[in-house]
Order: sequence, then structure tokens, then C-alpha cells
Amino acid sequence: MKKNKPIKIGLALGSGAARGLVHIGVLKAIEEKGIKISYISGTSIGALIGGAYAVGFSVKDIENIALQTDWKLMAKLFSPKLPLSSLINTSYLTEFLNSIFANKRFEDLKTPFSAVATDIQTGKMVILNEGDLTTAIMASISMPILFSPVTYGDYKLVDGGLVNPTPVNIVKDMNMDKVIAVNLRKFSTYIVDNINEKKMINTSVKMKDFSLNEKIQYFLKHPLHHLNSNKEMGISNTNFWSILFNMFIIVQVQVGYLNMQLAKPDILIEPDTSEYKVFDFSKAKELIEIGYQSAKGVLQRIDFL
Repeated sequence: MKKNKPIKIGLALGSGAARGLVHIGVLKAIEEKGIKISYISGTSIGALIGGAYAVGFSVKDIENIALQTDWKLMAKLFSPKLPLSSLINTSYLTEFLNSIFANKRFEDLKTPFSAVATDIQTGKMVILNEGDLTTAIMASISMPILFSPVTYGDYKLVDGGLVNPTPVNIVKDMNMDKVIAVNLRKFSTYIVDNINEKKMINTSVKMKDFSLNEKIQYFLKHPLHHLNSNKEMGISNTNFWSILFNMFIIVQVQVGYLNMQLAKPDILIEPDTSEYKVFDFSKAKELIEIGYQSAKGVLQRIDFL
């Protein structure tokens, strides 16, 4: 390879719920190293952060969004302590994503990008790289059971972590010279928070007149109002949800391990987030710093630039 020819560096950002906030710190370290990313592929939270970076948000912009968002409230929006027979109404999450991506499409991106999702009908991986960005990212982060599948053409899409938690192979397929991967799927128990539900109350409030923040606040005070229409109460025991989520994570860990063996990245960054819970979004500052320090330690040893 000629020394004066810029090398193409791809970035694979893995799934990991709140722990994926480390991706912001990793991006910060990458920029400090002077690395220009030519292509990004992300799964779940990796798709969310990778998509924002691909749109053109600076790392500081993304960090500010993470630090200024009231994640204690947002985490409750995704709380699994809900009736088993119901799914969360996703309109609030969609609106939150739209507030970030402002109806951007893949063709508007400054950096080529793809999001990974799973077709729940066939179990196949679906690579999303065209059309509406919000829809693609929504599909990539939609945990089964907790969220309804996202309709995308003939597909019914859920979290991409089921089939490809850290999409190294997708980045490699784009003919990158080097691939950096951020993997968050080393095994450790994903603890689920015990969040107490409040009683339902009757209301005549017109939600369409609320701002996004007001809708989130209202949802969190009266979460059961915004579940899908099935009113029968099912199991809502925290231990049940912990088991369910750990089953979900175990599958991803095993799939991720196999994928890593088959499609080995040139640079592997694996921040230690084992002490953090699946919905610890309120600890964004700590997680960003962990990602930064972890990436900085790895990147200072590379010499291909």
C-alpha cells in the first residue's frame, strides 16, 4: 500500500443498551487520534450513535445530547416492569429519534452508514442502508417483546443484536482497509431495574398538544395509559423480566462470539461495562469516559496511520 494513499477505515459499533453510551467516548478517542472514518455500521444503540455521527453531528454534539437528556426519565420509558400481555407504544421513541435525525434519509449522510436489524418472521439479518433513517434506527433498537416489530417493506424488524451484535463483517464487506470494532457483548448479567408502577388514573388530556418532553414526563407518571390496547394484566415480576432479558443477552453473547471468530476486526475495543445495568442511561458521563479511556489505550498502540 502506498504511503501517500489514505487508507479507508471502517467502524462497527455493537449493541448493548445503556452500555452502548461508551461509543461516544470511543468516537472522541478516534477523533483525537486523527482517524477519519470512511464507513460505519451499527447495531441497536450502536446504530443510534453511529447514525448520529454519520449525519454529521460532532462528538461533542452527541455527548451533549447524552448528558442533557434526562435519562432517568427516558430509562423508565423502556422499563420492562410492564404487563406481560402488552407492548410499549413506540410513538414517543419515534418522536425522540425524529428530534435528533429531523427526517434525514440515508442519502443525506456525510459518512456512509448502515443499521442492522432482524426480520422476526425469518430470523434473517437485514442491513438497512436506504430510505428513512429514523425508521431504520428504530428497527435496529427494537427489543423483542418490549417493542413492536417495525414494518419495513415486507419485513417485520426487531433488534439487530439477535443476529449480529457487532457488525464487523458488514464493514469488511465495504472493502475497508482496516476495521475498528467496539464490542459490548462479553458475558455478564444484565441487571434489570426494579421500577415501581403507579396506579392508572383517568384523564382527558390531549396528548397531541404536548411537547416531546411533556409527553415523556406524562408517560412516566402514567405509563399504563400508553400501552397497546390489551388491558389484561399479566406477569410483571422483576425476576421474570431479569430472566427474560438475560436469555436475550445470552443469545447475543453467543452469536457475537461466533461472529468475532469469523470476521476478526483489525482493532478490537471492549470497554468494561460489567458494573452497569441495561437501563443505566443516567450514568452517561461515566460510560462515555469508560469508552474514551478504553479506546485511547487501544488506539495509542496502532501504527497504520
